[in-house]
Amino acid sequence: MNAIDGLQLLAELEGEHCELNHGPDTRAEDFPAVDYIVIPFGYKIDEVQEVAARELVIPVCAECATALSGEEWTLLYCFECNSSHWINRRLAKNRYRHHILWLRGCPDCSYEFGGLYFNEVNGLADERAEFLKIQAKLSAA
Repeated sequence: MNAIDGLQLLAELEGEHCELNHGPDTRAEDFPAVDYIVIPFGYKIDEVQEVAARELVIPVCAECATALSGEEWTLLYCFECNSSHWINRRLAKNRYRHHILWLRGCPDCSYEFGGLYFNEVNGLADERAEFLKIQAKLSAA
């Protein structure tokens, strides 16, 4: 995402609401967005060149941004249907190390599991998914 597109998204942030799951019987209007998660989809040509075919932009509220930065929760996010589910790491059967697990197909939208991808929101320079405000600060420096 270039700097102009990032600034435009941040300028339009006031009208956005969090797109992540907050549980049953909740309204998106109750969770105004304060930032975006931006993840580019693409491929590497070599160690220097990367091609981002498109970018997934997800508005997040302050509560979700805090949860994604902490060590208590892991987010499962499906690329296919844009659904999300939170896992409390202490209560989970499995040991989750990553903040976001990206699914290609989930039980809600598909009978076929297409893959699992992960990355850390906390790593700034080398990670693929990052908060847009952090990304804007890095490019300004």
